[in-house]
Parts: sequence; C-alpha cells; structure tokens
Amino acid sequence: MYFALFGFSFLLNTLLDFGITNYNTWSISRDPSFLRIGYKKLAVFKVLFGGVYLIGTLGLGLLSGYNGVEFQLLLGLSLSQFLLSFILFQRSILAGLQIFWLDSIFSVLDKLLLVISCSYLLWFNGNTLFQIEWLVLAQIGCYGFVLVILLLITQTKRSALLTSETAKSINFKAIIKQSYPFALIILFMTFYYRIDAFMIERLLENGAEKAGHYAQSFRLFDVANNFVFLFTGLLFPMLSKAISKNENTNATVNMVAQILLIPAILFIPLSFGYGNQLLNILYNDVSEGSFQVLILLSMAFAGLALTAVFGTVLTAAGRLNEMVKITFVGFVLNLTLNLVLIPNYEISGAAAASGLVQIGTGIFMLMKCSNLQLINFPLKWLFKYCLAIILSLVLVYFIKDSLQTYLELVIILLIQLGLIFGFRLFDLKQFTISRFIKN
Repeated sequence: MYFALFGFSFLLNTLLDFGITNYNTWSISRDPSFLRIGYKKLAVFKVLFGGVYLIGTLGLGLLSGYNGVEFQLLLGLSLSQFLLSFILFQRSILAGLQIFWLDSIFSVLDKLLLVISCSYLLWFNGNTLFQIEWLVLAQIGCYGFVLVILLLITQTKRSALLTSETAKSINFKAIIKQSYPFALIILFMTFYYRIDAFMIERLLENGAEKAGHYAQSFRLFDVANNFVFLFTGLLFPMLSKAISKNENTNATVNMVAQILLIPAILFIPLSFGYGNQLLNILYNDVSEGSFQVLILLSMAFAGLALTAVFGTVLTAAGRLNEMVKITFVGFVLNLTLNLVLIPNYEISGAAAASGLVQIGTGIFMLMKCSNLQLINFPLKWLFKYCLAIILSLVLVYFIKDSLQTYLELVIILLIQLGLIFGFRLFDLKQFTISRFIKN
C-alpha cells in the first residue's frame, strides 16, 4: 500500500511546482541578476501552487477511497513532497549560479540524514518493529531541516546580487506564460514514470499487494533514476548557460550520454542471468514475477538515460514545444499500454509498458536533437552500443552455471569492459575538453 500511495503522491506533482524550478534554473543560468527580485516572486507562486497541490492530492485521495491509516500516510507523503519540492527550488538557485559543488552536497544531504535516522529507528529501538509511519515522519523532519539550511545559504547569495530589470517586470501572467511548458513536461513525464503503481493497485485483485511485488524491482530502477538525476541536474544549468552564449556543447553532451548509457551494458545482461540471485539477497520473500519486472526495467534504464540526456538538451535550448509533444505522446502511450497489459500480464505488463515508453521517447528526443542540429551525436556509437549489449547477453547465456558464481561475474565484467573499450564506447578525449568535467 505504501508504494501505491507513494506513486499516487507524485501524480499531481505539476501543481506542486508548475515548472517554476526549471524556469528558475534556466533564467538564473542565463542572467544571474534574475535572482534578486525574480526569486522572491517565484517563491510566492511556489507556495500558492504547493497549497493547491496539497488540496488536490488529498481531495483526489478521498475520492479514490483512501481513509484512515491510508489517508494519514498520503498526508505525510504529500507534506514530504511539498518540502522536497522547495528543496529542489532552493537548489535550482545554486545550480543556476553554477555553484555545482554546493548543489551536489545538498543533493545527497537529505538522503544521508534520512538513512541515518531510519537506521537508528531500525536498529536501536529495542524490540519494536519498524513502522512505515516512522519513515514518513523521518522524511518530513530531514527535508525540513535541510530546507532551513538551504534558505539561509540562498538568501546570502541573493542579497549579494544586483536587481535585474527583467525580474522587475515579472508578474503572475508572465510566470504562467513562461513556466507552463515546463509544467506540462513535468506532468507528462511524471505520469508515465509513476502512474504504473497506482494502476496496478486499481486494476488488479489484491492490487496493493501486487504493487508491493512490483516495487521490489522498481526500487532498483528508482535508484538508477537518482543516479541519472544527479547528472542531469548539473547538465541542465550548464547547457542553458552555454547555449545562451552560443558555445559548442557536443563534447559535454556526448560525454554525459556515455556515462549514463554505458551502465546498461552491465545491468541488462546481469539482470537476465543473475536477477534472481540479486533479488534474493535484497528480500527474504521474492514475489512471483519480480524477476521478469527487473529484466524489463533494466532495459527501460537505457531509455531513461536517453530521455534524461537529450530531453535536457531540448529543454536547455528552449525547444519546449517539441518536449511537450514528445512527453504527451509518451504519457498517452503509457496509459494505453498499462490499460491493455496490466489486466493480462499483471506487473510484468506494467514493466513492459514502462520500458517501451522510456526507450521510445528517448529515441524520439535524440532524433529531434539531431534534426534541429542541437548536437552531433554519432549514430555509429549507438549501433556499437546495441551490439555490445547483444554480445554481453550471449556471453551470459553460455557462461551461466558453468563455474562458481563469483568467477562467472568476474569473467563477464572483464569481457564487458573489453567490449566497452574495444568498441570505443568510452572516449577519454571527451574528458579533457568537456565543460562538465571542468565544472
């Protein structure tokens, strides 16, 4: 039930932000003086949209039949989303000012505090079983603490800047007009990334239990998404500033694409061959179907990386209409596939829908970037990339169960590294000229 409620709390995330965070990053990257007055006006609207989000999410929860403990959990999760959204908004200032080292610290600080808090509650709380409510309360406490620190830091940065003439002219109508494309992009991407758990819970018998089974593998996919988000969170303001100055961004985009896509060469074959072992290490009771979900979501990771990199390029370049169209198609396709596949294939159907949509939208974004001449990404690299995955799958098929597991893994990883460097999928030259590494 927690996983279904967690996904449900994301559904109206657009109301929580309305694209203001990305718009703030984009504006400050191009004109740092925007922070002086523009930030204050955006913060006011952020609070208003946050209130609308809380009312909308809780109201929709009541209409969906959540009550009692379920509603209390939804309230806590909604409050944590509210606080987390404000943390991201404050971090957008640091990213827009290109203070990446400080932004990186705050990108992990809330998670580190949460791990410490939950570890204490889990291991040093006597014989009392860990309650899921404790996790929600710990999230609220950690997010609130980090937000206060961020507010103090960003206020000092803000007071040191001069007033922007552009920021003086900003009003409600201007904010809505300039931020709504960002809001639509977030809305559609959130729906096709998070709606699967809610649909599993609603479309299947014992839906809450099935959503928990799906979560066993989805958590690993979510961890991978956090890894991707760390890179794109830095890439977006960097590209926004570089593109506004007509600087060449090919080296940076190609390098980040390599860093994010190459792990799939390792993950996809290993999930096929050793996914069951991994899940058995993580959980005492691995549910039926979780292994198939892990395989499908490992393939979806490649699409997630494509979407993250080339979607960031389109957004930073101001090609918001193209992003809105692609993400809307992804949302409609994901919703349709879930309605068709979940009743027939249960949680594996949801994972298949996610994989198809992630890969499809990622490829379309890459093609759009190439057509608009925003990047010069070598398609030959993608061919070699797919070939490396296929050869790795063949390798796993033949070597599986022939030796001790640890020897099999060592041999597979060494051969995979040989394929990566032999096919020149990882270009060390990009590191010497990439703006990303210099920053």
